[in-house]
Amino acid sequence: MSHLQPDEALYSLLCKYLLGEAEAPERAWVEAWRKDQPANEAALGAIRQLLEAPRPGDPSFGISTDSSWERLRANITAQPATPAPETEVVPMRRTNRVWMAAAVALLVVAGIWGVTRFRNGEQSFSGGQTADLHDGSRIQLAGNAKLTVDEDFGEKERRVRVKGKASFDIAPAAGKPFIVEAGETRIQVLGTKFTVEWDTSLFIRVESGKIQVTDPDLGKPVVMTGGMTLRRNADSGEFEVKGSQGLSFEDVPFAQVVEAAEKEYHVKITVADPAMLEKRITTRFSGESVEEVMEALAFMVSASVETPAPGTYRLQPL
Repeated sequence: MSHLQPDEALYSLLCKYLLGEAEAPERAWVEAWRKDQPANEAALGAIRQLLEAPRPGDPSFGISTDSSWERLRANITAQPATPAPETEVVPMRRTNRVWMAAAVALLVVAGIWGVTRFRNGEQSFSGGQTADLHDGSRIQLAGNAKLTVDEDFGEKERRVRVKGKASFDIAPAAGKPFIVEAGETRIQVLGTKFTVEWDTSLFIRVESGKIQVTDPDLGKPVVMTGGMTLRRNADSGEFEVKGSQGLSFEDVPFAQVVEAAEKEYHVKITVADPAMLEKRITTRFSGESVEEVMEALAFMVSASVETPAPGTYRLQPL
């Protein structure tokens, strides 16, 4: 039998699938793989494009084993093959050579489809590309940016790491917070659009929704909503938060935030756990609806929002 590396085996299987030579279990596996994430479908499309591309003067279209082999062989720079010592070289059928040729060609021209590295473990995205994650989130990377997606992304949480400048459009997912790590700074997201720029300094701008920014050295989280910006002071290392006019709080007890929200929106807010009222809060509100404000308040203290009567809200610990 031939000895294939994991990536080669995957590419070979995909070629079999496109050439109509895959068996039923193999076809079922590929169909499930195609639906797993958008990048997989893009990869399959790249292989199909290689197989279907007609030669100059070739009037035929569609996938043909013989013609595909000739086209793929033209994409490969032939190198003398020297078998490794004590390695058994087993002849392959012509169609097997097509699958392997496709694998080699794809390794050479992987840039056709890819912003990710197909391998077990993490996914890596480079600058100047858009990362379409399987949860529906989209991340636009600037030219110098790098993004790494954890291998267990989406199981219990959605965690990524970024360096450089990136704009995030995060899809909501109940019970699975989206977490962005920019160095030691941790950004927890509920579902929003925002931009992070981190290299030697940190800058964050929120377009809509809300995020919570935490730094272990500062010890107090900052909740940001639409229109707010955060910049790390180069001298003190402290966060400098700016926003439009509205409700503004700087390291105050949560009880003070609740009281101000009641007056601003003419509602009644009760808190089930008195300990919540002692938590120190830094945040701003500017133009949000009362529903958005209540969601943000609940987020700050890890609570859910209940509405026992119109104009009345209750924060219940999760």
